[in-house]
Amino acid sequence: MDEEWAVGVLEWWIKHATKARHSSYSPSTRTTKTLDFGYRDGAQVQELRQREDQTREVIARINGLTSLPVIMRPGSSDVVFLAEGVETARYALGRLRTQAETRARLGTAAPAMLADALHPTIWDAASARWASGHHSDAVQRAATFLNAHIQDLVSRHDVSDSELMREAFSLADPVDGKPRLRWPGADDDLTVKTMRIGVLNFSQGVFSAIRNPATHSTVDMERQEALEHLATLSALARWVDRCDVVRAGA
Repeated sequence: MDEEWAVGVLEWWIKHATKARHSSYSPSTRTTKTLDFGYRDGAQVQELRQREDQTREVIARINGLTSLPVIMRPGSSDVVFLAEGVETARYALGRLRTQAETRARLGTAAPAMLADALHPTIWDAASARWASGHHSDAVQRAATFLNAHIQDLVSRHDVSDSELMREAFSLADPVDGKPRLRWPGADDDLTVKTMRIGVLNFSQGVFSAIRNPATHSTVDMERQEALEHLATLSALARWVDRCDVVRAGA
């Protein structure tokens, strides 16, 4: 929602609906009282009619209503009650103006991810460097430990990074000295085939686009970006846990 525009809609309504309310002067007390209503056929009320539905939609969105509120209530004879609608608009305006501050103070309702709930291989490797504020180093260490973990699983210390992923998750049959990591399931199952291809491609991309830049860059990455990279490594680590090690002749 365009909040600046919505503020303008509500401010216009409050100003013009207040002006459209009829005033009554008491000679005895020499005071003027603003009444709750305006005249149905008056020019100011007709002008309000043109923006009534738009204003109702704005108020409903801000206040989280499932139906549009009544802000011009028909009265008897030739009057329309406006005071209730003005108060409704004022409430919505106040709520809109404080929403940004409320979000900043309380946070949003969006789910939060706990770093220490990432895969243990990833967070255990990254935590010390993360705590000291070295985000790129944390990502690099996590990727390095995941690489070493996969090397140990397939007994391949002659290759690493993207090449290791290509070999480990290869769709080709295992050969002597080259075991494979296989997503479990029947070879002719379409979902299993899709996962095997996906993990193969994903793992190579992770090491090309995450580990290598983290290793060679001289600029520390932002905290949020680093956390997302760790989450990506964690996802791969969990898939690795689910894979079977398949050796030649097995």
